[in-house]
Amino acid sequence: MTADRVIVAGAGLAGLCAARDLLEAGLPVTVLEARDRVGGRGYSAMLGGRVVELGGSWFTPDQHRVRAELERYGVEVRDYGGPRSARWLTGGELRLGLPVPWAEVGALEAALRQVQDDAERVAAGDTNLASLSAAAYVERLTPSDALRDFLLGWWQLMGGAPPDRGAVTDALSAVHEHGGLAGLVSCLAHGPAQGWSALAEAMAMTPGLDLQLETALTAVGHDGDGVVCTTRAGSQLRAGALVVAVPINCLPAISFSPELPTAVAEASGANAGAAVKVLMLARGVAPHGIAVGVGPGLNWLYADTERDGTVLVIGFGWRDEGFDPGDRSAVERALRAFHPEAELVDWAHHDWLGDPASRGTWLTAPAGRPDRVAPARFAPVGRIVFAGSDVAHEQAGWFEGALRSGADAATTVRALVETDRVRAE
Repeated sequence: MTADRVIVAGAGLAGLCAARDLLEAGLPVTVLEARDRVGGRGYSAMLGGRVVELGGSWFTPDQHRVRAELERYGVEVRDYGGPRSARWLTGGELRLGLPVPWAEVGALEAALRQVQDDAERVAAGDTNLASLSAAAYVERLTPSDALRDFLLGWWQLMGGAPPDRGAVTDALSAVHEHGGLAGLVSCLAHGPAQGWSALAEAMAMTPGLDLQLETALTAVGHDGDGVVCTTRAGSQLRAGALVVAVPINCLPAISFSPELPTAVAEASGANAGAAVKVLMLARGVAPHGIAVGVGPGLNWLYADTERDGTVLVIGFGWRDEGFDPGDRSAVERALRAFHPEAELVDWAHHDWLGDPASRGTWLTAPAGRPDRVAPARFAPVGRIVFAGSDVAHEQAGWFEGALRSGADAATTVRALVETDRVRAE
C-alpha cells in the first residue's frame, strides 16, 4: 500500500483538490498541514456578524473552476456590484472628483495610454520592461506627485509588494488580461457568501481523507521508488509520491535529499508578496465606493455593503514598518486619511508575513528577476509534484490557479502510479 499512497503537503485549496482527486481515483492519501485549520491563504473569519476574508477575497467572471467547486459543495456565490463612487488621496490632497488637478488631466490621459501600450508590450514578451520595479516604471512616466500617487495606489491592487520590490509585470499583465484599470475593478465580481474557509472545510470532508493538522513537513528524502517525509514532531511517513502544495516562500524550511534542482531552489522564497490587508467596520463611510492613493499604511480601499449602520471597508497596503495593522489608532488614521468623517468600530487582520505557514501574501514577482517565479521552474522532480497558486501555469496568485494546479498535480501523480503498475506487471 505504501507504493500507492500519496502524501500531500499543504491543505490549501490546491492540496485539498489534489487529495480529493487522488482519493476519487482510488489512491490512499495523507494530507499534512502545518496550521490548525485548512484553507491556506483562504481564511474566513467573523467581524461584526459578517463573514470576512483575512486572505483572498474575490474571483473573476472567467474563473470557471472556482465557480464549479463552489457549486459542487453548495457554497453560495455572492455577486459584488461595481463601485458607485471614487475618491483619491494624491499629491497630499483628498480629491472627490478627478485623481489629479485639472491642469494635469492631459498628463493623466497620456500616462494611461502608455500603461495600456506597455501592457501589450509585456504580453508580447518584453522582458526588460517586465523586469522593472513598479516604482521605477512609474518614474519613467515622469509623473507629478498626484499622478505618481494615483498610479502607485493602483499598483497596490495588482501587486502585493512595496513598489520598489515588486516587478511591474504583475500590474501590466493584469491590465492586459482585464482591459485596463477599470477592468481591474469590474473583474472583482464574485466571492463565496459563506467564505473560502467553508469551501476548504467541505473539501476536507472527502471520505477516506487522512488529514493531519498541526503537522508541518520538515524534510523529504526521495528517489526513484518513492519518498520519505519527516514531520516537525519527528515522525516519518513513506509514500509513492509527494504533492508539495505549500507557498514557495515556505520551501526553504523543508530539507530535500537529494537537493531540489537549481531552478526550484532559486525560486524558493522568491515571492515578493508582502501586502497588508485590514478589514474595518466603520460608520460614516458611504457603501460601494473605492478610495485609491498613497496613505499612511493603506493605499486601496473598497467600501462594501452597509449593515446595521456600519460599512465593511476592505483596505490594502504594502508592508510598512511605520504602520501596525494591529494598532487601533494606526488603522483609524489610515482609514480617516481617505474618509475623514469615518468612525472605526472594529477591525481584523492576519499577519501573513509573520505566519510561518505562508511567509508572504499572493504571488508577486520580484523586481529585476520576475523569471524567478516562472511556473516552468516547478516541473515534477522524480516523485515530487508541485501545486499551489504560486506555481500555477494559469491564473497564478488566484484561487482559480490553486485549484487548477491541484487538479493537474493529481493527474501527474496518477500517471506515475499507473506507470509503476504497468512495470510491476
